Amino acid sequence: MANYPEWVLKHKKKGTYINFVKDKYYLYAAHSERIPGTKKIRRVCDGYLGRITEEDGLIPPKDKVIGNVEIFEYGRSSAIFLLCKNIYSGFKRNFKHNADFIMVASILSSIYGQYNNFLFKQSFLSIRFPEIDLDKECTLKQQIAIERGILMINDKLSNVFGEQFIHTMTHFGTVYKAKINGRFYLSKESSAVETIKQNYQIDWED
Repeated sequence: MANYPEWVLKHKKKGTYINFVKDKYYLYAAHSERIPGTKKIRRVCDGYLGRITEEDGLIPPKDKVIGNVEIFEYGRSSAIFLLCKNIYSGFKRNFKHNADFIMVASILSSIYGQYNNFLFKQSFLSIRFPEIDLDKECTLKQQIAIERGILMINDKLSNVFGEQFIHTMTHFGTVYKAKINGRFYLSKESSAVETIKQNYQIDWED
């Protein structure tokens, strides 16, 4: 091991290594693996952990956001989708090629009183069902199915939440998914949301 100062070495834990470049110390995560076909072992870097200084210790790297941050409505639509799977199954039996369209239109209409591509793109439903076009013209049969879907969804939610229906949907409306650097992150949930999920045994699927 290189002759590093003690204030540097105290940050070196198992699964890490130190790099000394231009009078500066950098800490990296790493693991070892065997080179295929040989008995030799190589070190594989798993990521940069920060710079080490005597004054400040380990300084973690600053997160860099590349591109735009996208925010999607998540709580209400996900709760409805989770609780109304039987409704979705019925649509898949009766509308084999349009079940996703009818279910999504029904969910959005239940939340907003209408459905269109603008509302769809603001919802995590657009990630779950990326091929849907909600601006397309639907048949009379499909429109009747959507109206029926709205009624069934509202009836299901009323049965589950009772007098807490509006209260629950209001709090679930504060839960979002954010897409940052190509990955999805769930927003921080309030204590009210956590309590509701626990009381009704609701757990997000994604």
